[in-house]
Amino acid sequence: MAGIDPESELVRQRLVDPEACSACLSCLAACPETAIEMRGRMVAIDPARCRECGDCEVECATGAIENWRTVSRGSEYSLDEQFGWSTLPRGE
Repeated sequence: MAGIDPESELVRQRLVDPEACSACLSCLAACPETAIEMRGRMVAIDPARCRECGDCEVECATGAIENWRTVSRGSEYSLDEQFGWSTLPRGE
């Protein structure tokens, strides 16, 4: 799914698996929207800035960014929530 359908009440949010991420920062360098942030050794994607281009996923050597969750528009996981995870939340 490329892009977010502006008519849909559901969106697919790209997430970084904290158990798989090696914090190599190749995704951060690849993101044209500067949507990826790092705190300590944790990496997360800002849903407000991500345009789902997939550049980060292509550059990720560990597959940590091959994760999506379907969430209600406006209820996307915030950066603070993502940085608090030790594992990904359960998917649908």
